[in-house]
Amino acid sequence: MGYHRSLTMVTPRRARIVLAVAALAAGAALARALAFSGTDLYSDEAYYWLWAQRPAAGYFDHPPLVAWLIALSSRALPGEIGVRLPFLVCGALTVVFAALLARELSEDARAPLLAALLAAAAPMMSLAGALALPDAPLAAAYTAALWLIARARGRRWIAAGVAVGIALLSKYTAALLAPALLLLVLWDRELREELRTPWPWLGAAVAVALFGPCLAWNARHGWISIRFQLLHGFSGTATARSMLEYVAGQVAGAGPVALTVGVAALARARTAAWKRVAAAALLPLAVTTYSALEGKVEANWPALAYPALAAAAGAALARFSRRTAAPLAWGSLALMLAILFAFGVEQRSPRLLAGTPAIERFHGWRALGGAARRAAEARCQEVACDARDPFVFPGNYQYAGELAFYGGFRRLGPAAERESQLDLWGDRPRPGEGFLFIGQDPQGSALETLAPAAEAGRAERSVIMWAGRRVRDLVVIPFARSSGGRATSPLP
Repeated sequence: MGYHRSLTMVTPRRARIVLAVAALAAGAALARALAFSGTDLYSDEAYYWLWAQRPAAGYFDHPPLVAWLIALSSRALPGEIGVRLPFLVCGALTVVFAALLARELSEDARAPLLAALLAAAAPMMSLAGALALPDAPLAAAYTAALWLIARARGRRWIAAGVAVGIALLSKYTAALLAPALLLLVLWDRELREELRTPWPWLGAAVAVALFGPCLAWNARHGWISIRFQLLHGFSGTATARSMLEYVAGQVAGAGPVALTVGVAALARARTAAWKRVAAAALLPLAVTTYSALEGKVEANWPALAYPALAAAAGAALARFSRRTAAPLAWGSLALMLAILFAFGVEQRSPRLLAGTPAIERFHGWRALGGAARRAAEARCQEVACDARDPFVFPGNYQYAGELAFYGGFRRLGPAAERESQLDLWGDRPRPGEGFLFIGQDPQGSALETLAPAAEAGRAERSVIMWAGRRVRDLVVIPFARSSGGRATSPLP
């Protein structure tokens, strides 16, 4: 019997657990916010903020929800917190949904709290639940969908369809739920019975309707976003080292207790609820593991399954004695809080992490934006370039987002490095207008391809420092005599 069936049977003990789960979710969000306070936007966050300046039904790399959330919050709140706030909320909701899912899997009153503790303790969830990345809304929506599907009957399929649609708008990996449900048709007799009613089909229709605008956008753009992710996921560049990094990433990302206990519990699924969660959680892990055998896989790719592992582990630990279950769950949370505290301290005054990507990725971007703006004003004097609103070809999409957020650059062309959303926008300088390259030293003939028949001026180079260390380089090169092209559409 789940929470949706037990609202009239709330005992004082269950009420205390509900309050504890809510407090834990809020506390996790607060701890994450404090740990990352004072950091600059990570380059992917700034890139998604750049998307948010032009709301659309789809983008080159991902579905649109990450940009929509940023657009809503950043217009109301300034600075980094305005970008990150919705994702902190999503991280808190993920903890709550993991607890609700555990309640569907176990009648033991302790299961929701144990699941919430493990979900809050998952390192990858602490990262995703703090930064403006697609993984936070994906985890929240996917876990909500599993909670609703676990014992879905009748109209509950409609709510599940809404959750699935939101998950699909967050990240394409949510589509792995479809083959999981196909497997369940063979494995789950209760699901086969439900499929004789209209409700599961109506739920699927709702999910498709919500995701439909993104599908239509992809169709208009040659399926570029979906193709990019498929090629990215099966690159064929695997090595023994990359596979070991993937395995270590899963243990560190989900947390050792949630991963081992959760997988073991789901592998022994017997009831319909357990079977549904097992298929929806283990299939993404299996697919990403296969992908890791083919090519390099990012550690966060299977993260949508981590809260479900936490829920399964919480339900399984509830069968253990208190002397075993409580130390494992609370110990996991204590370790995560210690990691967040140490991370926050290092971000303000790095010692152990000084000179590592963990520091460099979160600092120096504000300084880079200011240095780029000053250099642009000086270099634009050499060419027919508007110093107040120059056209910029960035070195890569990472620099593009940071230059826009911290430097106020509003007119950006395709990056000199890999393709990105900037190529889809395809902005170019006006005919005869001078422009700038801003980034690291350009490699090869990339600039000649982007800007043929342009004459380079004197490059200005500087080093961006933070906490007494070099974090990145900056090169600003002015160009005259643009070959022309359509005028840009400045960001609002």
